[in-house]
Amino acid sequence: MAAISGYNSSSISALFAGLNSGNSSSSFGIGSIDLSTYNSIRTGTYKQLLKSYYAKHPVKDSSKTDSGSTTTISSQKINAAKTKDAASAVVDDAQDLKSVSLWNKKSVKNEDGTTSDKYDTDAIYKAVSSFVKDYNSLIEAAGDSEDNSVLRTASNVVNNTKQNSALLKKLGITVDSKNKLSIDETTFKNADMAVAKSVFASTASYGQSVASSASLIYSSSAAHLSKLQTQNLYNSSGSYNYYSAGSLYNQFT
Repeated sequence: MAAISGYNSSSISALFAGLNSGNSSSSFGIGSIDLSTYNSIRTGTYKQLLKSYYAKHPVKDSSKTDSGSTTTISSQKINAAKTKDAASAVVDDAQDLKSVSLWNKKSVKNEDGTTSDKYDTDAIYKAVSSFVKDYNSLIEAAGDSEDNSVLRTASNVVNNTKQNSALLKKLGITVDSKNKLSIDETTFKNADMAVAKSVFASTASYGQSVASSASLIYSSSAAHLSKLQTQNLYNSSGSYNYYSAGSLYNQFT
């Protein structure tokens, strides 16, 4: 191996070999560190050698400290946070759609002077539109996730939506080629609100089923985000990062 800032393969091997030479005649009782290794640490030679090595040889294992790995971890954190937030929003939307007051009929005066009880289609449309918007955000974010449990659950949501596409279409809600939803306001407001209630508000409805899956996605994303927070805590500038001392030693032997 070529010399690294004045240190050659012999000095490197000797340095790391010293860490395991418990039977050295110059050992003096600090673990298995011999006198020469201790002196190299005390004088700063040890630190200089390591810094010289890492300047030319970035860690190349699964916990790389290169900028590409850092960028990847950073983007995964952003995605996990987005997925978690979108899932939370869908759960909140489903709770709003379960609200009894949303589906209470109100007395409305007709043009002929008579009154009749009708659903507040404006309020219901607003609640369903919010669900559609947040559903789309969830599908988009989950599709970019690196977490297998998120991907599996999102796939189940997409399949559930496809299975209910005919019913959703009656409400003016359609599914496009990218599995996103769109809602037509006029069609929805002219639809039977009793059907809308059965689709979004009842316990075993499509909307509540999606919310249940969104809750699972939320938990998975939160756990994935927490895991990502522990990766690449330190870097090649001198801070700690995940690498094996044994693996490091093997590179010199």
